[in-house]
This record gives sequence, C-alpha cells and structure tokens, in this order.
Amino acid sequence: MNTKPALGWRELASRTSTGSRILVVDDDQRTRRGLEKLISSMGYDQVKVAGSAEEADHWMTSLEFDLVLLDIELPRMNGVEFLSWALDRNPTLATIMLTGLDNPDLAIKCLRAGARNYLVKPISAEFLEAAIRDALAVREVLVERNRLIATGLV
Repeated sequence: MNTKPALGWRELASRTSTGSRILVVDDDQRTRRGLEKLISSMGYDQVKVAGSAEEADHWMTSLEFDLVLLDIELPRMNGVEFLSWALDRNPTLATIMLTGLDNPDLAIKCLRAGARNYLVKPISAEFLEAAIRDALAVREVLVERNRLIATGLV
C-alpha cells in the first residue's frame, strides 16, 4: 500500500512552479519594470508586462497566464472591470490586486469579484513573493480539482 504523507499548505506553496506565466498590468512604467525585474529575480522566467487593459488583452489573447498582478487604476478600464473580464475569459486565473489605494471596501469588492489577494503599495519583496506562491498554489489546487471532475474521478 502506497501511503504518502498528506500535502499541507506550506509544502504546496513551497513547490509552486517558477515556470508559471505571470502578467503584470500597471499603467506606471517604472512600477511595471520594477515588478518585472523583482518577479524574475524570484525565479519566475515567464513574466510579461502591460500598461493598459488593451495591452493586457493582447497578451492574454496570445498566451495563457497562471497569475496576473493587476493595478486598480488603469486608463479607460479600471482594474476591477478588467478582473471580471479576465476571470470570465479564464476562470482559473489567479489574480492579485496591487494598488496604492488603501480602501477596505474596494479590497472586499475585488476579493468578492475573484481576486486572490489585495496588496497595497509599497509592498516588500518577501510579502509579494509569499502572495505569489499562495495564489499559484491555490490555482494549482483549482486546476487539479477541475481536472478530476472532468475525468469523472470526483
């Protein structure tokens, strides 16, 4: 009998794939580039950036992403609207809202709309890395759950 120990949240988060595709959507170029470099330094090598919802749509049309770091204040379409649109398109997409708006009501709105987390800038690299690993771990569980249901194993 094969009895593997149960996998816990710590173990799951520590083994998330650095091969995950991550999209950073922020209208501030310095923030985009800084996040791109920071996330790449964490070992994630598939990081793309977008300065608007339209540019993010371009990337999401050509690639499937595992995680989006999404600013709330975007030109023409705000981040909450984009969040809803993106999750309609890809329901298993993990999303972290990264914003300068310290607004609990808005944070709750984003979480209810499907964001995994709401982080207020400036944010430490360690905290961002933990949030990314958490979001990717939960996405992995969701994708596996959906696979098991689709194959009739659950």
